[in-house]
Amino acid sequence: MYSLTKKRYQAIKEQDQSYDGKFIYGVMEDHRVCCPSCEREKDCVPQDIRIFKTDDEALFEGFIPCPDCQPFGELTEKNELVNKVKVYLAHNYQKRLTLESLAETFGISTGVLHRAFMTLTDESPQAYLIRLRMYQAKMMLSESNESVALIGLKVGIPNLSYFNTVFKQQNGMTAVQYRKQNK
Repeated sequence: MYSLTKKRYQAIKEQDQSYDGKFIYGVMEDHRVCCPSCEREKDCVPQDIRIFKTDDEALFEGFIPCPDCQPFGELTEKNELVNKVKVYLAHNYQKRLTLESLAETFGISTGVLHRAFMTLTDESPQAYLIRLRMYQAKMMLSESNESVALIGLKVGIPNLSYFNTVFKQQNGMTAVQYRKQNK
């Protein structure tokens, strides 16, 4: 995440198009993420604004894309499906989720879901879910004193050995090492 500087806040207040593509912002009140040029109400206070570098960062934090300014790009049917799946994953990452259960939730076949996700993100829904879980785990490791096993359980990976393996693959260090480095 970026910090909210005076320039970024001014760009949001003035709906400055020259900042589109440089960052996106979310407002805590409605958890919508927008481009700086979005014409939505601008009466939010700086404390309620979050600045994001990437779409995924915003989604990982539980924000949804604004339907007016479409900060993640123009919404085709396939883009809309993938965004809905990403939002669903961000709100349900701690649950046991499979490609089959996701497809059933969205009323489509596993093949359609997998192909749409791969086409638009270059990763499978499962790989995205792992990245999301590791993002949440890193936040918890940095902000709490809970055990690594409990954090693994909270992010949807109840097997400590598997959690440690995945964490090390994704981050190049163990969860304990990460905690020591980022506490």
